[in-house]
Amino acid sequence: MSKFLAVLISIAVVTSSFTSSAQAGVRGMGLFFGGMAAAGMLAHAAEERRRQEAYERMRERQMMAARERERQRAYAAAAAKRERARQIALQQQKAAQIAAAEAAQQPAATADTPTLKKADRLPSTADTPATTTTAAGQTTTIEKSGPDKIETSSTTPAETVAAGQTCRRYSAATDSVIDTPCQ
Repeated sequence: MSKFLAVLISIAVVTSSFTSSAQAGVRGMGLFFGGMAAAGMLAHAAEERRRQEAYERMRERQMMAARERERQRAYAAAAAKRERARQIALQQQKAAQIAAAEAAQQPAATADTPTLKKADRLPSTADTPATTTTAAGQTTTIEKSGPDKIETSSTTPAETVAAGQTCRRYSAATDSVIDTPCQ
């Protein structure tokens, strides 16, 4: 009878473990398989952690690549802006050279050189009056005028620019040098 009683007690223990596992919400098959289910759940949780960490590492690499691309775009934009500024400076320099060459080709304006009147000049030997005596005893005075006649003229800055001339100016709206009528 002791063998029979031992079998009965072991069946009772096994059946009680089935109900207690189900009531506790533990996945598994009771006393013997319960440990295996917990180990499987731990392995699944570890795998989920590894996947999450791999995803985070991948996102971090993508973010670093995006920051690098953005930095390169900013560098290229700055280089293009510097090149555009250099081109504008070259255009302005060429325009200044052309204006200087045109100014050198035009005859010197009389407003630049001071004009002298006869009264402002020192007397010279060519300007001294020549006296001649005739037989009747009359004296006549003849003024000699020198071969260099001084002409006086006044010009205003508006007259120096011809009506059809154009000037080159920088326009911020078009971001380039444009031709406009001079004023």
